[in-house]
Amino acid sequence: MTPESGYVATRHGQMHYRKTGGGPPLVLLHATPKSSRSFMPLMQQLAAHHTVIAPDTLGFGKSDPLPPHLKMETLAEATADLILALRINPSPIFGLHTGNKIGAALSAGWPELVSHFILCGMTHSIILNRSTREAAIQTLVATPFTKKDITDEEKMDREEGAKSIDQIYKANYDLDLESILQKIETPTLVLELATPEEDHLGRQAVAVAEHIPGATAHTFEGSDRDALELRTPEIAKVIVDFTSDKITLPSTRSMIPENPG
Repeated sequence: MTPESGYVATRHGQMHYRKTGGGPPLVLLHATPKSSRSFMPLMQQLAAHHTVIAPDTLGFGKSDPLPPHLKMETLAEATADLILALRINPSPIFGLHTGNKIGAALSAGWPELVSHFILCGMTHSIILNRSTREAAIQTLVATPFTKKDITDEEKMDREEGAKSIDQIYKANYDLDLESILQKIETPTLVLELATPEEDHLGRQAVAVAEHIPGATAHTFEGSDRDALELRTPEIAKVIVDFTSDKITLPSTRSMIPENPG
């Protein structure tokens, strides 16, 4: 199923989005330096359960450039405009890496638009302390990422978002994530993608969940930078189960089997 494509005018610029599936809405917010293209496999998995909307963050994909003096709250405000324009409120929000910061700011500032929030990321992405998180992100960015096949879609994402990377990372570093999380009242799942290369950082999901009233923490062990693409069915199942209130995940770790490929 090929997703539909559309645009919404927000107060900070036009946002492009992809849409597919049927049923209750679900919004996916992507990582940096990617776009909604990175969610295509996940959208296919979720389409049987949700009408899935994946916007391109401003500055990435086919959306307008980032506004000046950027804050994560600015991107959350633009996402709120998109949700209202598409008349899909309240929606569950799944945010990965940069998307989890936007989703957190959206959940804290516009709770009436968010029914459930899944804050997802590798360990470095969900560290509460700003300076520690910044150092961990910079270390990861500086680490060569060896991948056999870089897809045309990934190349396009990097080219389209190249001018926005420094600005959006600065907004990430400046965000007081701990303060934002304490304002969230939406049912929340903290989903940590734990990798061996980040074992030295310790596991963060439980500590993050403790800052959000009633939040649940869940960790996928044995993950990697491509968890979204390689573990798509497992991630999709967690999203569907949590957003449909079928289960309440325990605050525990879950081993994802090694990718057979």
